[in-house]
Amino acid sequence: MAKTSNPACCRSEAFDRVVHSAGLRQGVAWARLGLASAITCALLCASPPSAESADDTSANSKAQPDDSGPSVSRDATPSEPDFSPGGWLSAFHRERQKLKDLGITFKVHEESEVWANVTGGKRQGTSYNGLTTAKLDVDLDKLVGWSGAEFLVEAFDIHGHGPSRSFLGNQQLVSNIEAAPSIKLYDLWLDQTLFDGKLSVRVGQEGANDEMMTTKYAGLFLNSSFGFPGMPASDLPSGGPNYPMATPFARAQLKANDEVTFVGAIFNGDPAPNGTGDPQIRDRNGTAFRLNDHALAFSEVWYAPDPSASANLPTTYKLGAWYSSSNFTDQRFDTAGTLLASPASSGLARQHTGDWAFYGIVDQSVWQRPGTTDQGIGLFLQVMGGPSDRNLSHLFVEGGMNFVAPFPERPDDTFGLAVSYLGISPAARDFSRDLVAFGRATSSYASNETVLEATYQAPVTNWLTLQPDAQFVFNPNAGIPNFFSNRPLPNALVIGMRATIRL
Repeated sequence: MAKTSNPACCRSEAFDRVVHSAGLRQGVAWARLGLASAITCALLCASPPSAESADDTSANSKAQPDDSGPSVSRDATPSEPDFSPGGWLSAFHRERQKLKDLGITFKVHEESEVWANVTGGKRQGTSYNGLTTAKLDVDLDKLVGWSGAEFLVEAFDIHGHGPSRSFLGNQQLVSNIEAAPSIKLYDLWLDQTLFDGKLSVRVGQEGANDEMMTTKYAGLFLNSSFGFPGMPASDLPSGGPNYPMATPFARAQLKANDEVTFVGAIFNGDPAPNGTGDPQIRDRNGTAFRLNDHALAFSEVWYAPDPSASANLPTTYKLGAWYSSSNFTDQRFDTAGTLLASPASSGLARQHTGDWAFYGIVDQSVWQRPGTTDQGIGLFLQVMGGPSDRNLSHLFVEGGMNFVAPFPERPDDTFGLAVSYLGISPAARDFSRDLVAFGRATSSYASNETVLEATYQAPVTNWLTLQPDAQFVFNPNAGIPNFFSNRPLPNALVIGMRATIRL
């Protein structure tokens, strides 16, 4: 039986997922942080970084999207660790290299974060958030002679309690690795290239933003909306095929020429099984492999006017659209045309078949430092819009800048400043005004939730990266009641630090 999105009177299921974690165990959080620190210290003692290995961490290596964990649109990582012969992981590194020579690449890394809500939100405090990623990538051509074939599997260990679930309850999660603690299978696919690499066909399981709706420069930022846009996350069933819940899919990518690429993909429309409560819990281990829901289809065209440009300073334009064949509930009226907020309403929202959105993306390099090809300033912009009557959000806009190597003596550092705007649809806002008019609420929804983020990514060695981050959240949750709070919350300032260790 096809599932529908939640009725307007109950609000979006995506909002309900962001629940307050009243039982946050600070002792466990700091114990995990202490363990991560101990590992870092041990690695530092075992393998002191050399100038040579530091030089190997080139800016071009950041262009490898598959190293970036759950959201491959996030900025990619420096080159593989080069542990010294005396390091306690050197044996592991040697064995892994033997496998790589056969065509089998195994990678594991840990992202650990500490966040502090300085002001605003529900309350102030600190929280720990973490993600361990293990990835196995098999070059089947190299391993067994299957020309143009690649197999990949990726799994997560999600741990800790992030700042949104602990303090803010906002829709655009402060951290793009924040999720319900679990061990989850994510990517599992087979990719086949044909016609000298011009056509790529991929089938299996992955998240939609592994390849769709992505902007290179937005990948630097830690807020979830810079990975999977906030609009589909709030409108699609169970938040859509979005970290940490992938879903079965098929994708075709055709490189028409050096400048133009066409991409089309179709996903199972809902990554979570039938039921109530947190969708992430309903598919706790990522193995639901659902194939019997409605479909979610994407199409994009990419245009790169300068295909020879550095991968770190690209110029790319994308036009795209998505369509979901699921059923969606009206945000304001019931099946009889009565206002849902009215005491006379049946409470059964009017149903709409299908939902869609159109979007455009720009990654534009605007300045390069003289004498370099991968240092300079790039800008990005994404605009997405859809219908109001069936969506909690009808408009999403994000934009910002990356400054690669703001200090010439540190060529691998990147500074970023960005803003993400999640517009609340007129229909949903009218519903909230109806609630006030009928005496069922004391305040209406805000027109938007907006996040301003500043971040700085600094590789310390070729296996350790630190990234301080600050976010100011305007109108957390847009004043919409959820399990976290039933009234509007003040603007919040959150600061944090992410440490990424690549083994």
